[in-house]
Amino acid sequence: MMRKHILIVDDDATLLSLLKMRLKSTGYTVDTDETGWDGLSKLAQADYDVVLLDYMMPGITGSTVLQHIQARRPSVPVVMMIGHTSSQVAAQALAGGARACLVKPVDLIKLEQALYC
Repeated sequence: MMRKHILIVDDDATLLSLLKMRLKSTGYTVDTDETGWDGLSKLAQADYDVVLLDYMMPGITGSTVLQHIQARRPSVPVVMMIGHTSSQVAAQALAGGARACLVKPVDLIKLEQALYC
């Protein structure tokens, strides 16, 4: 089975490093960016199988990045990461086109499941 090419966008450099290391160790190809604008730029230049996206980021929020992805690359699934257990935020992300919402700290088993749905 071919492993997926994943783009992770989150302003938390420690989390980016941890997720990248974990996903690469299980065979994924992983790119990262710390801002929504940089993530969108990278998405325009490469093909990704899935985007793992933080909801709250400075500059451009994850929900705005999700809107751009839905408008430009709707076939690319997005898994949203949220920093709290707000069902309203999760519902908004799912209504906006996210495939799944994961609460931080991200449960790695739930992450694997979200990447395969």
